[in-house]
Amino acid sequence: MSGKNPYNMRRFVKDSLPMLAAVFLAIASVVYIMYRSWSNKLYGEVWKDYDECGIG
Repeated sequence: MSGKNPYNMRRFVKDSLPMLAAVFLAIASVVYIMYRSWSNKLYGEVWKDYDECGIG
């Protein structure tokens, strides 16, 4: 890092950390919602036959 101030680099990382955390949480939330939707769809398909015959 010739000519660059290490303080500016630390400040950049410190300032961008909250935004990176927010982006990570948003992506994780979308992935979780997609996973739960897929899981619920599979669960419904498994029990669909039992609902039609009156069990459950």
